[in-house]
Amino acid sequence: MAADFVITAPILVGVISFIVAVVSFTAIRSRSKAIKQREVYRQQFRNLDKELQKSNKQLLEVRSVVVGLGQRVSEQQDLIKHLNERISELEQADGDGRLYTRASKMVQLGAGLHELIEECELPKAEAELMMSLQNKLTGKEKIPPLETTPDKRAMTQKTARHRK
Repeated sequence: MAADFVITAPILVGVISFIVAVVSFTAIRSRSKAIKQREVYRQQFRNLDKELQKSNKQLLEVRSVVVGLGQRVSEQQDLIKHLNERISELEQADGDGRLYTRASKMVQLGAGLHELIEECELPKAEAELMMSLQNKLTGKEKIPPLETTPDKRAMTQKTARHRK
C-alpha cells in the first residue's frame, strides 16, 4: 500500500499542480479579459459623456432660438393686433368714402339724380355735383378753361365789350 501511496502521491501532487496551474491560468485570463472589458466600458462611457455634453449644448442653442422666436411671434401678434385695430378705425372713419364710391359707380352705370339721393343718402347738391363730374369725365359736358388770375378775367371781359 505504501508503494501505491508513493506512486499515487507524485501523481496526486502532479494532478493538484495541474489543477492549480489551470485555475491560475483561468483566473489570470479572466482578470485580463475583465481589465480589457473595463477599458472598453470606460471608452464607451467617455464617448457617451461627450455626446451628452454635445447634446446639452445643442439643446441650449435650440432653447435660445425658441425663446427668440417666441419673442418675434409675440411682436408679430402685437403688430397684427395693432393693424386690426387700425383697420377697424379706418373702416369706421371711411363710411362717407364708401358712400361716394358707391355713388360714383351708380352714376357710371347710369343712375339718375333721385336714385343717388335715395340710395346713397346724398344731399341734392352733392348728387348733382357727382353727376356733373361724371358727365365731364365721360365727355358729355364741356369743361370750362381755367383762368390763371382774376386780372386776366377782367381784361378778357373788357376786351369782349370793346369788340361789341
